[in-house]
Amino acid sequence: MNDFVSPSALSPSALSTHKQHLSGGLQVQHVSKSFALKGAPLPVLEDIALTIAPGEFVAIVGASGCGKSTLLRLLAGLDTDYTGLLLHDGVPIRGTDLRRGLVFQDHRLFPWLTVQQNVAVAFSNTKVPLAERDARVAAEITRVGLDGYADAYPHQLSGGMSQRAAIARALVGRPDVLLLDEPLGALDALTRLRLQQELRRLWQDEGITMVMVTHDIDEAVYLADRIVVLDARPGKVRRVQEVPLAHPRQRGSAGFVAIRDGLHADFSDLDESNAPVAQEEHPSSLWDGNEWARRMAL
Repeated sequence: MNDFVSPSALSPSALSTHKQHLSGGLQVQHVSKSFALKGAPLPVLEDIALTIAPGEFVAIVGASGCGKSTLLRLLAGLDTDYTGLLLHDGVPIRGTDLRRGLVFQDHRLFPWLTVQQNVAVAFSNTKVPLAERDARVAAEITRVGLDGYADAYPHQLSGGMSQRAAIARALVGRPDVLLLDEPLGALDALTRLRLQQELRRLWQDEGITMVMVTHDIDEAVYLADRIVVLDARPGKVRRVQEVPLAHPRQRGSAGFVAIRDGLHADFSDLDESNAPVAQEEHPSSLWDGNEWARRMAL
């Protein structure tokens, strides 16, 4: 059976199973970024240009050190030290904003707070009425399948459940854009497959823009409308792969395998043995879950 369909038929505005969304467009206009290494600039991103449509699911793949997580952090507004221009619905990104939710590889839940309290952290320093906060927190906990665990603490949850709580925290602010920095990378294989299906369902139900950084090409092909392939050091866009496959996707289908194998071939010629390691995490040890949550609340 031919599982390829026209790419235009898969656009968010044309997908009958995908909730339409008019906001959440992102533009990356000739963005470059460097870190300091032993007092000298180390280019991490170079002249990145990318347009992401409202409601689109875009995956970013590339070798370690190519700047995938750095680019996501710039889109989140956590780092403003770069050249070029980043736009969210035509407005320059100047800092963090609840309209852009962020989920990390590790859940970064506060260990002394319950699931309900961790999700509610997103409302810190906002004027959302308490009753509305409680209702929205309860709704997101239900949406991610954690009914009955609102009063549980992170140490009482499995890895997959903790990531669901982190996703609920990112969604409770009703963002236009959900940024995902390898959110499933630390999970076991079965839990990862299950949460891939849940992410696909959330994306289709909510119609929000999703941008996911991943090392897993199979995951990218399963979820994304388009896959951005980055070269390393400095990170440049090598190519953008359309994924014209209908959802739900079958991993063993001819179309799926062809796209996956083509992407694998992109990395067969990479030689990182002599390249300096560009630190994708922010160099300050303060950039842990506490700092992220504080910045998102400001």
